[in-house]
Amino acid sequence: MIKDEFGGWMFDLDEREALTDILKDKFDSKQIYTFLILLREICFYMKIWKEDLPSNQDVKLYVTPILNSINKTNDYLHLLEKKQLANGIPFGFPYFLGSDPHPKDKRHNRHFDRHIENIRVRAEASRNSLEELQALIEKQLQEWKMLPHRPKADSHSFVYDMVTRYLQIFHEIPTAYPDGIFFKIVQKTREIVGMKFEDPRKSIEAALKKHRLNGTLEIKS
Repeated sequence: MIKDEFGGWMFDLDEREALTDILKDKFDSKQIYTFLILLREICFYMKIWKEDLPSNQDVKLYVTPILNSINKTNDYLHLLEKKQLANGIPFGFPYFLGSDPHPKDKRHNRHFDRHIENIRVRAEASRNSLEELQALIEKQLQEWKMLPHRPKADSHSFVYDMVTRYLQIFHEIPTAYPDGIFFKIVQKTREIVGMKFEDPRKSIEAALKKHRLNGTLEIKS
């Protein structure tokens, strides 16, 4: 595949011709044209997954300053929540019984306690929200880090998506037979996106099985 003008991926002429040759003896040119557009999109996303996604280390370097900032903010919010900052000079001055109810200096106001309580409540709510956000980010980082050591066949749903489009465009249920058209398409696309060379049968069988379980292995008019 080659980069397009927008930084995405597209089939080069040789790849497009090879895929067309596999299909042309059975399907008409309009079907093939539509299918190859959809197939390019599937391969485009797999190519991004394989080559353009950041590594775990890159993601960690990006996320770490965000998590540090959340932690620091939570520390300050905790102080506000405990009124350790809210009662300090930055937020006002003490008042006394009989104090002027409408002082010119609004910081010296008998209703200051109500404002302090509002600060405390909002600080607590903000801290809770940030802690939830932090937990979500950390969970996503952990999932990104823990890639399957031995991924199952078609774990990326690469072939599954091809089955979907094959059914949609050609109105035919694909098979895993080595001399079949779909087998050859899967074999060629795996080569195009640079996936490890192996017999595609397992991936095709896994994709077909998943479609059967989902009730989607049917021809729609």
